[in-house]
Amino acid sequence: MHYGPVPRRRPERWSFTVGGACEGGGEQGFSFARLTELPTHEVVADMHCASGWSAVDERWSGPLARDVVELAPPRSDVEHVLVFAEYGYSATVRLEDLMSARTLLATHHDGASLSDERGGPLRLILPHLYTWKGPKWLRGWNYLTEVERGFWEERGYHLRGDAWREERYSYQE
Repeated sequence: MHYGPVPRRRPERWSFTVGGACEGGGEQGFSFARLTELPTHEVVADMHCASGWSAVDERWSGPLARDVVELAPPRSDVEHVLVFAEYGYSATVRLEDLMSARTLLATHHDGASLSDERGGPLRLILPHLYTWKGPKWLRGWNYLTEVERGFWEERGYHLRGDAWREERYSYQE
């Protein structure tokens, strides 16, 4: 499931950007090649949608999000991150969740490169959060010093979205 059409893959135009309240003050860009040079990890995890469906034992691989955070660190006063993807989609994620040892910048699913429909070339996987927190067609994130609600959070979904606590809607905050 996704919002909007599946984007046409254009590797020559694809980039990943880390910005906002960065420790060094400036924005940092990464090519897909640079991201895939980072160590690859595999995570087997369930996917949970706020609408009620789940997919169990999905196998994802790619670099850890925290490896990118280490290359482009936030300022010490950052607690949240606004991750963004194609078509202006965004999601609010706590820095602590992005830094989890199980949070991936997935490039592969079940051993194959991510298809466009699955979010290729890069998808954020946060196994403990609902799937709207891990957008397909990921393009980067901005470190935040004040909370900014993303696409679904602006439309009444929970700021954190912990699947195990069933944090679906903003009235539960």
